[in-house]
Amino acid sequence: MSAVKRSKISKFFFFFVLIMAVMAMVGFGLSGIFSPSISASVATVGKVDVKADDYFRSIQSEITTVSQQLGSQLSIEQALLFGLDRNVLQRLITQAAYENEAQRLAISVGDETVKAALLSNPSFQGMTGTFDQDIYKDAIRRSGMKPAEYESLVRVSTSQLLIRAAVSAGVNLPSDATLAIFDYIGESRSFTYARVGVNNIAGVVPAPTDADLRAYYDDNPEVFTQPLTRQITYVSLTPEMVAETLEISEERIETLYEDRSAQYNTPAKRFVERIVLPSKAEAIEARNSIDAGDMTFEQLADARGLVLADIDLGDVTADDIGENAAEVLFASEEPGIYGPVDTNIGPAIFRVNAAISALSIPLEEVRDELRRELGIIDASFRIADVANDVIDLIAGGASLEEVADETDMQLNTIDLVEGQTDGFAAYATFREEASASEIGEERDILDLEDGGIFALRVDGITEAFVKPMSDVSQAVFDGQQNAKTAALILARAEQIVTAISVSNGGSLNDFAGTLLLEGVTEVTRTSTIPDLPPSIIDEVFALEVGETAVIEDAFGAVIIELTSVAPFDPASEDAITILAQVDALQKQQLSQDLLAYFGAALVVTAQPTINQTRIDGLHQQLNFSGN
Repeated sequence: MSAVKRSKISKFFFFFVLIMAVMAMVGFGLSGIFSPSISASVATVGKVDVKADDYFRSIQSEITTVSQQLGSQLSIEQALLFGLDRNVLQRLITQAAYENEAQRLAISVGDETVKAALLSNPSFQGMTGTFDQDIYKDAIRRSGMKPAEYESLVRVSTSQLLIRAAVSAGVNLPSDATLAIFDYIGESRSFTYARVGVNNIAGVVPAPTDADLRAYYDDNPEVFTQPLTRQITYVSLTPEMVAETLEISEERIETLYEDRSAQYNTPAKRFVERIVLPSKAEAIEARNSIDAGDMTFEQLADARGLVLADIDLGDVTADDIGENAAEVLFASEEPGIYGPVDTNIGPAIFRVNAAISALSIPLEEVRDELRRELGIIDASFRIADVANDVIDLIAGGASLEEVADETDMQLNTIDLVEGQTDGFAAYATFREEASASEIGEERDILDLEDGGIFALRVDGITEAFVKPMSDVSQAVFDGQQNAKTAALILARAEQIVTAISVSNGGSLNDFAGTLLLEGVTEVTRTSTIPDLPPSIIDEVFALEVGETAVIEDAFGAVIIELTSVAPFDPASEDAITILAQVDALQKQQLSQDLLAYFGAALVVTAQPTINQTRIDGLHQQLNFSGN
């Protein structure tokens, strides 16, 4: 009797524990194990709930998108660290705020509007460009939604669009503001310039006195300063060093080449646009009209109600486009109009905008490159083995010289000058380690940026100092002479400008006999002029017509004279196009800003509440689902 009683109690206790475990799992977000859908909401905005299903799908989609961009799968912990959860939740709350406002204003759309939205969605259209019921059902199924749910979402989204359209309607910046900007950046100027060099100064540069040389030396200490220098002993082993000693089999090289066949052997491509006609007769008539100049390819597309997205096939290979079309389009590499061609969707006229020839790089041309790459890959294993040996040796008190004797590490020395980035100093890790080391300190082995290893010892440090004048006498002489020459050239240029300014009606043309004059036309504030100092543009736009200025450059001096100014013409054809584009961009940016502010205001007004416990549970579920 007691045994039976104990058995009933045991069973009762077992089922009680089981039920509590199930409840605990549900609390931790494991309801998805028992149910395909996710109940409850993660936030409430006014009278609208942000469904857990929507948050779960959105965060999954966001993680997938970012993972594809980064090239590796993000875990939920990494996604939270990047703030993806906050981005998704904020977006959904803003959408819910718009939906709440639509409900408050009693804004909704009818079934016909929803139907029109579905029928016009390109994602649900088949090869004929019309709505395909099977594609629609498959897309909805793969999204994890039911048709009724999606159509409800379309209804809500369309209602929100009405509000957004009302907020952003009529947005515009004053046209005067746009014109003021273009008056500034669109103004163009023309000028004449002449270089003044050594040939334009009178006589020769006077020989310097001892006092001149001493003054130049004292005035330019930075020129004659020896930077701080560290005397360093180091051992290193790089993939390049190891790769040179490794044998790479021909079989591995051939296998790598075959794996990259798509990189070394690419088919010919054509950048193609296609217009399909109802009949062969109409296609022939259209082609004849194009050939006769009565119609352009664009006009044919317009006549058939087609836009670029409808006719642009992008870059295609012969296998992409069908046998008949490939035979015609790939028979030539010349851009132009081709066809009519019979295709599986009807007679078509093609326009080839560009052609790319087939690429075939034989193994012989890349053999050394592939051998080196495989050698560097193999080197990493050898370097890892050596690194372990070096760690043990250094831990045992071995010097760098002893490490080099007992391993494949190579011993070298370098006088590392502050700021040096050539040779082994090109490795940033090496420079940083050198800067952090004390004199005589045996440092641990470290990795290099290319997968190599090194260890160093600073044997001594020579502080920065100004070299004695006697050690740099030639550099002092050359520097003083160059500076004196530059000063004389600049003085001559200033003399010419002064002569022009005091002469009634004088100009740079008065010196055409001694200077080589060159003209530059229609430069704007954004122009760059080869072989002239970048500052010349600022100088040109600071002058009045007829004024001159002097600019120093590496070759001496440049004299410029402004000859004409052309204001921005808003009535020109190019200006009309540019102003229209800028106006559209300004409207778009202002609309986006207004919608962002309006959406934020709706969220604040609705005072959303967030169910953080539910969100944490969904994150746990994402962990169990492998994200």
